[in-house]
Amino acid sequence: MLRSLYVAGQGMLLQRRRMETITHNIANADTTGFKKDHFISHSFDDVLVRRINDQGGNWRWGTGADGERIRLQESQFGIPRVGPMRLGVQVDHLYTDFQMGNLESTERPTDLALIGDAFFVVQTEDGERFTKAGAFYLDSQGYLVDGNGNFLLGENGPINVGGLNFHVDQQGNVFNEDGLIDTIRVASFEDNTTLRREGLNLFFATEPPLAEPHEFTIAQGFIELSNVDVARETVDMMAMFRTYEINQRILTMIDETLGRAVNDIGRLR
Repeated sequence: MLRSLYVAGQGMLLQRRRMETITHNIANADTTGFKKDHFISHSFDDVLVRRINDQGGNWRWGTGADGERIRLQESQFGIPRVGPMRLGVQVDHLYTDFQMGNLESTERPTDLALIGDAFFVVQTEDGERFTKAGAFYLDSQGYLVDGNGNFLLGENGPINVGGLNFHVDQQGNVFNEDGLIDTIRVASFEDNTTLRREGLNLFFATEPPLAEPHEFTIAQGFIELSNVDVARETVDMMAMFRTYEINQRILTMIDETLGRAVNDIGRLR
């Protein structure tokens, strides 16, 4: 019965973390170029199937003090355990969905939509970062910057267009009345899951970008909207709330049963 307390409590913690993810997605539904997160976990059935016929828990190969390969049990590499089984659900990670959002026409020359599996490169105080948000502006010196003042990078560094009289073609070449200014830098990655969300709609890479980006086009005067489906997120939030409520009721019921066992059944007469 004590195990049931842990299972119900773990289920409530899982739903709380899922709520945080859904809330974050909904809050950024109107953020240009925002990519929604998915909360990944394993259900009880998944965990149970993996644990059928196990002889004392999952194990992995490790190295002993003498260099010999040894089998490590769960308790030896930090996986939470209560007895020989897990707690019903297993939290894996947050997965960012890089599916492209819809395009919206703004007719502003500084707005750029990057169509394809690629990212703009901007210069921040902490180094180069990557983004799908193409809502850029002109600073006081004529450079293209994002909403946080980070420079949009071209092949030759920050791009200075001077004024609003400039044109960007589909390959990212930037022209003004004097001709070609620069070409917008675009980066692609072998695996987008190597990107980590940093905040302010920016990502940093744990692996270097490819030498040549994937196929892309740039649409001037457009922005890419977020890929958050508010209706879907709302339905997921309602389902999450119901699941949390069920776990809470189970927790209360077990607590009352334990209380009766201690105070009534276990009373000496």
